[in-house]
Amino acid sequence: MYKPIKDFMTTPVFQVEANTSLQEVCKLMLERGVGSVIVTEQGTPKGIFTDRDAVKAIAMGLSSTDEVRLASTMGNLVVVDENTDVFEALKIMASNKIRHLPVKDKNGNIIGMFAITDVHRVYG
Repeated sequence: MYKPIKDFMTTPVFQVEANTSLQEVCKLMLERGVGSVIVTEQGTPKGIFTDRDAVKAIAMGLSSTDEVRLASTMGNLVVVDENTDVFEALKIMASNKIRHLPVKDKNGNIIGMFAITDVHRVYG
């Protein structure tokens, strides 16, 4: 049975510029209760920063004042269309070994985030 991802994604999507400090990004994620943010360069989505990236940043010895671009997955942003079937989205997530999947509208704007933690709403 077809279930569009737009019915299960979380909104709004939080975005930060690539030169934002790691401390600011982690504070935003904590305040908003989210596990990821989109990283932009001059407003254009270029990557994603996740809670796992925060752990990696600490392990790599990055400072809280370092830019988020240093710890983000940049240039390899996997995004799906809002009408993508949830099952297809889960396959994309599994094949790319990711837990957060940005969702775009027909104009290419990121309008939501589907996270592995949203699966319970699909099948619950």
